Amino acid sequence: MQLVSLFQTGSTAQNFANCGKDDDGSGYASGIINFTTRNGDALKVIKEFMDTSSYNGEFDDYIDTLEEYADSGSSSTKNLDGYCDAWKAAANNTEFWSAQGSVVYNEYNLPSQEYVAEIGIKFSVTQAVLYDTAIVDGLGSGKSTLGGMFKATNNVFDSDVTGSSGNSVTVNDEYQVDEYVWLQKFLDIREKNSSAGRKNIEAYRSIVTRNDLNWSNSVTVTDSDGDDIVIKCKYT
Repeated sequence: MQLVSLFQTGSTAQNFANCGKDDDGSGYASGIINFTTRNGDALKVIKEFMDTSSYNGEFDDYIDTLEEYADSGSSSTKNLDGYCDAWKAAANNTEFWSAQGSVVYNEYNLPSQEYVAEIGIKFSVTQAVLYDTAIVDGLGSGKSTLGGMFKATNNVFDSDVTGSSGNSVTVNDEYQVDEYVWLQKFLDIREKNSSAGRKNIEAYRSIVTRNDLNWSNSVTVTDSDGDDIVIKCKYT
């Protein structure tokens, strides 16, 4: 989660109050992973918060517009003046934090872990890459989504591929492919098809280049400025 926060918000700290117009054309992006008004995950956070006893009407003026933009996939911010003020006010409440965490877990973490289990992925870095892809590029089945990239990667292999990583994944229920080889191919395909995750891909390649595949205490990642950042692993 700290890696995702770093790539999405520029800090390893979870910034629940983060909010601003999205540079990639997704409307407003806010919260710990840049939930957007365009894809509807911001709306899901808000609706979870609205179901709590702590909700004080912060988003009442925006719900109809947010639903319209989520349904249509609109990047517009029209009629959302003051949205970030409302988000930041809500972020003073820990139940709003919980709503953000819940959406991240149910909408992105759990689905990405299904792909992990499907082929027998073991390494921390591969799991992190799939999780990051789900958040940045979406789940779906199109070629620019996690589902499409996962399928495209598997379809590259038509025989067993050995390697030195110490783990093989089972591709298309048939071929045994070294996980390091599979991950490198997935990153290649993501780099070709992702519209928003290029900097993230470079950072993950820096981890792979160090052969830092499994993390127990920390991981070192090179950010977009070329600086190395050590992230301590947290298990809570």
